[in-house]
Amino acid sequence: MERSIFISYSSSEKAVAEQICASLEASGLGCWIAPRDIEPGADYPAAILGGIHQARALVVVVSAASVASPHILSEVGHAFSEKKPIIPFRLAATELPPDLDYFLSMSQWLDAHDGCTPENLARLKEAVARAQIGRVGAVPGRKAPLDKRVLLSAALALVVVGAVVYWRWPSHTVKTDDPTAGTKIVPPLNNTDDKKDHAPENKPQPWVNPKDGLIYVWIPPGAFMMGCSAGDTECKPDEGPSHMVELPAGFWLGQTEVTNAAYRRVRESWKFPPNESNLPAVDVSWRDAKSYCATIGGRLPTEAEWEYAARGGLPSAYYGVPSKIAWFAGNSGGVRHEVATRQPNAYGLYDTLGNASEWVLDRYYKKYSIEDPAIGAVDEPLAGNASALTRGGFWESEADNIRVSRRAEMDSSETGPMAGIRCVAERK
Repeated sequence: MERSIFISYSSSEKAVAEQICASLEASGLGCWIAPRDIEPGADYPAAILGGIHQARALVVVVSAASVASPHILSEVGHAFSEKKPIIPFRLAATELPPDLDYFLSMSQWLDAHDGCTPENLARLKEAVARAQIGRVGAVPGRKAPLDKRVLLSAALALVVVGAVVYWRWPSHTVKTDDPTAGTKIVPPLNNTDDKKDHAPENKPQPWVNPKDGLIYVWIPPGAFMMGCSAGDTECKPDEGPSHMVELPAGFWLGQTEVTNAAYRRVRESWKFPPNESNLPAVDVSWRDAKSYCATIGGRLPTEAEWEYAARGGLPSAYYGVPSKIAWFAGNSGGVRHEVATRQPNAYGLYDTLGNASEWVLDRYYKKYSIEDPAIGAVDEPLAGNASALTRGGFWESEADNIRVSRRAEMDSSETGPMAGIRCVAERK
């Protein structure tokens, strides 16, 4: 049986996912589901990606646990990038994080708050069958609540009345040089939460880089005070002088630190235990990091870009309560943790502070020169006596060493056991 339906689920919904799979397969619709369809000894993340690639549609079990899972976000993001139909099987009315909300915004939702009832499974089978033949339309039996239908009827009535009034109203021509004058762009419907504000239409949305399988988010242009944060009494001499930096162009930055699984896609000899696929890749040198970013179609961020993005628009030393946003000496237990398991900043970036420290492109100097370029052709640590630097601190850093302005001098050839990677990528 062809495994044409990929089942995406969190471990807490395993029983539900297996029931869905059994029901679909009883109807002749083959499923790909982990761990059943992962060969012994196979690379787990690679097998997941292979399953998504061979599938013709993806069913995602939506619950409070799954919407908080970076693995589910990655799976849905890959299916979205490959233009696979995505069918959310929603067990509860759970608010989605912005990235998952975007990936599912055009999907036909199937509400199953009462679980895997025969009716819900029958509706799912029909939705899957429609998806396989390219007709992802409304599923019969799913009706809008009465208040929404009343509002819809009223809106249609207003449109009809408005059209009649417009047709009968005297016509006046207004000359304008703006070709878009009078044009109103209507945003797409958001099926996940009718009360949620729509994101700005022109805001670039997260995307999955096919070369490393990671999600990249848009960092908008802007200006900020770089260096020691106002009121921060822990600053070291090399964090000054504080100075205004303007970034005239936005850029795409990795939402998470580069994981072991992503790094292996570029460096096949990279080894790690099977349960560490989603830990940040560390013990890489500045040159290793620069080479990786170039291979996936990007580069290391400049120090100014890194700090601007890491701050998330805030002028303070941390973008939130350290124990909630970072893995550091106070809560890590002395070990790395999977990426995206602490709270992100306002740009949707995880682990900019703590977990692994992150290489930046610039050469290290003991104080800032406010005249040096912050972007473009920055001075790199290419000379034999030049130092590189990492930012953000790591899992064994004390709280004062994960402040957003903290800098750590490193030898560019040193493979520090705490040093990781986050790339700027060019979207083709």
